[in-house]
Amino acid sequence: MANDNHDIQSSPGTLSEEDRAIAFASALTGADRAAAMRTGRTPVPPKFVMWMIVAFVVLGLGGGVVEHYFGNIGVSTTTTTAFRLQTTPTTPSGTQLASSLSAFIGLKEIGNARAAPFTLHDQAHRKWSIVGARGKVVVLTFYNANCNDVCPVLGAEIRQTQALLGSAAGKVEFVIVNSDPNHFEFNATPRALSVPRLLTTPSVHFLTGPLPQLNAIWINYGLSVKVGVKASEVAHNNILYFIDAKGNLRAQAVPFGDENTMGVFSLGASDIHRFAVGIARTADSLVR
Repeated sequence: MANDNHDIQSSPGTLSEEDRAIAFASALTGADRAAAMRTGRTPVPPKFVMWMIVAFVVLGLGGGVVEHYFGNIGVSTTTTTAFRLQTTPTTPSGTQLASSLSAFIGLKEIGNARAAPFTLHDQAHRKWSIVGARGKVVVLTFYNANCNDVCPVLGAEIRQTQALLGSAAGKVEFVIVNSDPNHFEFNATPRALSVPRLLTTPSVHFLTGPLPQLNAIWINYGLSVKVGVKASEVAHNNILYFIDAKGNLRAQAVPFGDENTMGVFSLGASDIHRFAVGIARTADSLVR
């Protein structure tokens, strides 16, 4: 989902609930705005608010997730990122048939920056870590557990990429980190894998864990997750990384899709295939 680079500012007695909803919606694209305003606010119990305040102070959580829970008491925070990344996913401009494959997937070289270490659990409740994946190329990306964002498109691209890799497939792992701050509990059959038909693909891991852990990973990998005045109003940028067998970040790409008025993402079959070819070629180049 698209995301801007401005934080949502809140202060009691300044904006009405309606004004705050409008302010959040104006920060999104037209498609995101329609999706964000469809549902109502989820009440936050006082005890939960106090727990969150303590947790955020102790753990130092940042960004849009904190902004939602602190919004009612006038506190505003900013998510910092480890890298300066392109954060707004858009369909590549110009004539796509004439553009290079690298331009189509938004491929950018990073160099040899060390991938920030983390450990989470996958759909089989097995621990997965950056350190434990050494020796294999990792394609790392982010989308929601309930598959209500770019998941149907990106999941299909991952499925095709795995097939396109052929004999190199065993040397590449596909890792999807949950980007939904409202649904972060473990699920053996998450829609994030069942919808794009990835549940039976052993090289694909959907990772989740406690919100503080997820938030730290989002920050380290340049994922900006914003929560609006309503708990259901969530937006995040799309990003995909290529990590080599030594644990170095080597390149990034920018997944994209078309969002309809119902908030459902889609992309033409030929474009999905083309994006998958781009992922496969980049990953394969790191295997060799």
